[in-house]
Amino acid sequence: MAATFANQADTWQATLMSLFVGNLDDTEADLAKVFTPTFTLRDDNTTRDFAGVVQHMKGLRETLPAGSVQLTSTQFLRDGPHLAERHHSTLTKPDGTVNKAETFLFAEVAEDGRIAWIVETVQRL
Repeated sequence: MAATFANQADTWQATLMSLFVGNLDDTEADLAKVFTPTFTLRDDNTTRDFAGVVQHMKGLRETLPAGSVQLTSTQFLRDGPHLAERHHSTLTKPDGTVNKAETFLFAEVAEDGRIAWIVETVQRL
């Protein structure tokens, strides 16, 4: 059965937020439910493959307390395998510093419903 989290804004938003929480040892398995094994993430400064994203998320899960990342999807468009989305995020660091950002992304949804790739740009607010 194909995953359906990328079919609508509320499940997409919940899935994005879920990436930041969970047992550190389960990070790869958690991300494998969302992303294909050949997944790539390209942002303003880097391109990461699936293993790189797992490593990055492990670092965030280890550093950030549960509930420190909040995301609100403000625009969402799904057309066949193509997805475009905009969200605002607030990240509260352990020292209390708050970072806000706006993210614009394009993605491709694989036949099994997982994400094949994301290209995004993040603007700090």
